[in-house]
Amino acid sequence: MVALLIIKAGNDYLRFDGHGYHRCELNQASVYPLAQAAAVRARCRQVRDQGVAAVALKKLVIREEPYPMEE
Repeated sequence: MVALLIIKAGNDYLRFDGHGYHRCELNQASVYPLAQAAAVRARCRQVRDQGVAAVALKKLVIREEPYPMEE
């Protein structure tokens, strides 16, 4: 199992780059290790301060399990 942090704004997720952030789908969102929680919380506050409503910090839990290679 792997746990990562992700920032959600309403029904969208946020992707951060060198120019700021933009809304996107889950598969394109920025993810962070739990060890960076303080920095990610700061990003959440920054986005809220810019007027984005419903900003939430979420823990994304990924579990690996076998899946058939052929049908």
